[in-house]
Amino acid sequence: MAKKILLVEPAYESKYPPLGLMKISTYHRKIKNDEVKFIRGCNDEVRDEYWDRIYITTLFTYTWKETIKTIRYYKETVFSLRRKIYVGGILASLMPNELFNETGILPIIGLLDHPRKIDQDDNIIIDDLPPDYEILNQVVFPYAYKDAYLGYATRGCPRNCEFCAVNKFEPKYLSYIDIKKLISEIKNQNGEKQNLLLMDNNVLFSNNFDKIIEDIKESGFIRGATFGKTRRRRYVDFNQGLDARLLTERKMKRLAEIPLEPMRIAFDDINYKNAYIKTVRLAHKYGQKDMSNYILYNYKDKPEDFYERLKINIDLNEEFKAKAGNSSAVKTTVYSFPMRYIPLNAKDRNVDTGNLNWNKRYLRGVQVILSVIKGPVMPGKQFFEQAFGRNPEEFIETLLMPDEFIRNRVKPNWQKIKVYEKRLMPYIRQWKQTYLKLNESEKNKLIDALSDNNLKHIQYSFDNTSSKKIKRLLKYHLMAPNIVKKYKIVDKNKNDK
Repeated sequence: MAKKILLVEPAYESKYPPLGLMKISTYHRKIKNDEVKFIRGCNDEVRDEYWDRIYITTLFTYTWKETIKTIRYYKETVFSLRRKIYVGGILASLMPNELFNETGILPIIGLLDHPRKIDQDDNIIIDDLPPDYEILNQVVFPYAYKDAYLGYATRGCPRNCEFCAVNKFEPKYLSYIDIKKLISEIKNQNGEKQNLLLMDNNVLFSNNFDKIIEDIKESGFIRGATFGKTRRRRYVDFNQGLDARLLTERKMKRLAEIPLEPMRIAFDDINYKNAYIKTVRLAHKYGQKDMSNYILYNYKDKPEDFYERLKINIDLNEEFKAKAGNSSAVKTTVYSFPMRYIPLNAKDRNVDTGNLNWNKRYLRGVQVILSVIKGPVMPGKQFFEQAFGRNPEEFIETLLMPDEFIRNRVKPNWQKIKVYEKRLMPYIRQWKQTYLKLNESEKNKLIDALSDNNLKHIQYSFDNTSSKKIKRLLKYHLMAPNIVKKYKIVDKNKNDK
């Protein structure tokens, strides 16, 4: 008899479709002929129905609150039938004891690579099944990559970096998965897809790398390939990034045979500077146009290191721009994606990582800058210097400014103003003039007053400092909204006249 299966993704922000649930759907809907319903979040209508099984996926640990709320919500539905609720995914694998203590449900750890994990009555390995794309039509949610083959050519990563969850979720490195088979199965069940999204964590480590490239090419993803009657360009995306330390010229030459867009490389540590620069230049040499590179911060780095890594990408962009000129050389564009380090057991994003080089004010400053630029750090030198400063010292100075100052540093149409200082709002120039007069001892006292990013602490420091310069800078924090508002009113009145 067909069973009723409910698949649940908590209502957290999610860019990618829930691959685990999609594979479970294939198992139940395509193989077992069960009725499958997919929903996001807490839904009264489905909770009032009878379900033979409920599967709830989990994502990052900082989605803890929303995830626990969702599990508890559906747990009340099945009452004593708690064994029929299966919870798995990243959070469940990283924090199984904490999740059990909060919900009373013992989660599934790792991949669905054994039938016993969900009490199957067969020997089918669910993790090996193709995803069921049809369930995505049951929800209204803007998932990216719905028109891409989702899969893996390898699993795991042998690096075992402390900040990474891969070795806990996929402890064994599998150097080859037949991607041709997966693509064929998806095509037969769900139709042909335009692109190929591979979520491998370290494909360059595989001793089957050449075979993987051949599989990709044989599946229709060669450089210059198009899709459909409108001849849209196809692309391959190794979404989790490539290991710069393992990219040789031979491997880059092979990557150049497929439509890799973008090419993603991590730049997690300034100590990898030389390897990273060599890798990006190698990609440029072989005609790679777009690069979208991850910049981890707040792990073991300093704010100055973070700035330097961003600046290296800007300098490389300028180098490639100059080489291209009017020649036929490819202009490689490198975008930086800053990623704040969050510990593997963090239940929210705003957690102290123990890195004493950073403080709450610095972290908040970076967050405000990134919110203003709305996405990746663009390749233009002028925009970078306006957002992050012209040097590490200016970057630190910017991070110490009030949020309102960071958001409103420059005049309207600042791009048309050639002189850097004249682009700045008057209160920013005043801030800078005072800040630059501080000696090292005064700077440290200012940082201490601002480090908690707490107005009560700032007020206390303001009341108890004897330094007029520090007092003036702290007053800007206490009065920032009014100061910015005042100048906006003045500018408006000028424009009205």
